[in-house]
Amino acid sequence: MKADVLVLGATKRELEGVLTKLGEPLVLAGREVVGLTLGVGKVQSALAAMQAVHTYAPSSVVLLGYAGAIDAGLAIGDGFVATKVVQYDLDLRAFALQRGQTFDENSKVAASTIDLYAPALSGFKQVVLGTADRFLLRSYREQNPYLSEELGLQASDMEGFAVARACQVLGLPCSILKVVSDDGLGRRPKDFKRFVRQADECLRMGLAQLLELPSEKSPTSL
Repeated sequence: MKADVLVLGATKRELEGVLTKLGEPLVLAGREVVGLTLGVGKVQSALAAMQAVHTYAPSSVVLLGYAGAIDAGLAIGDGFVATKVVQYDLDLRAFALQRGQTFDENSKVAASTIDLYAPALSGFKQVVLGTADRFLLRSYREQNPYLSEELGLQASDMEGFAVARACQVLGLPCSILKVVSDDGLGRRPKDFKRFVRQADECLRMGLAQLLELPSEKSPTSL
């Protein structure tokens, strides 16, 4: 089975209002698209993304969903496209590595940052996204100013880096489109059902724009 574009999301809620069906091919903007859920967290999403790519052999991958804001300029409901994604919770500084760096299978240093395919999209801001195996609470933001001061992060999720890394290993373009579900002060939508409807509309609009653009060589290619 093959698809032109693989559209991924951590949970069904983040995809089912954007695509009319999941796990089956759809034609959008003249391209064959398949939407699949990954699960939550870096390990789970990396494994699921690798399996999905091997199953559908796409030419590109798009990750959709929700994210928490770090930058005070991002409000609940804002859509953004990530220009790069940073793994910020891995800490091997005791081995003279930078935050987020690790050693690969050849004992070489693997970077903590991955550049993404992030074209300008109407209605979407361009931000630097951070990924960690934690739900980013306001207290953690305040206790760890390095997130913005050192790494320049503007938003956070739990799957972005893992999916981008899987794409990097496989030489595929990766884009990440997200909607802010909680702001830098930790505030969340008062009416979550209404937020989901608005987020669905925003992500549909962003995905449609992305699919209408010419295919690009992946900046994540090794």
